[in-house]
Amino acid sequence: MIFTLSGWFCAIVLTLTSLIHVYWGLGGLWPASDPAELSRTVVGVDAQQMPGLVLTLVIAVLIFAAGAFGFARGVLRWDSLLLIRIPLDILTAIFTLRGAITYLPGPFAQATEPFKTLNITYFSPLILALAVCFALLTFSPRD
Repeated sequence: MIFTLSGWFCAIVLTLTSLIHVYWGLGGLWPASDPAELSRTVVGVDAQQMPGLVLTLVIAVLIFAAGAFGFARGVLRWDSLLLIRIPLDILTAIFTLRGAITYLPGPFAQATEPFKTLNITYFSPLILALAVCFALLTFSPRD
């Protein structure tokens, strides 16, 4: 049951996250009112515009793919060392590092507000929860 819930959690959260990235790539501004404010809010840099369409769509596809691995293992119960478990190991490491680096001295320490506060309060805890789900799926028993 925990493995199925972990798969659904990864799939839902990361699908929604990838859709938000597509929206931004196509010029959407939520939750800000202009590109500079959006950059400060979701990227954490003081720039006049967001990254370009191609880069944003590539990131959206990668985020969606991460969720698809969680869905494949947790919900569909697919099991392959090379095609599922090793990618889940890699995703566990990526999400753990991305979530933990927020709380260490480094690039996120110099992030602009409101990203800095949002990252500490919401983004990184969610990313760490996803890392836990990916780890659970990596080590889930074989069917």
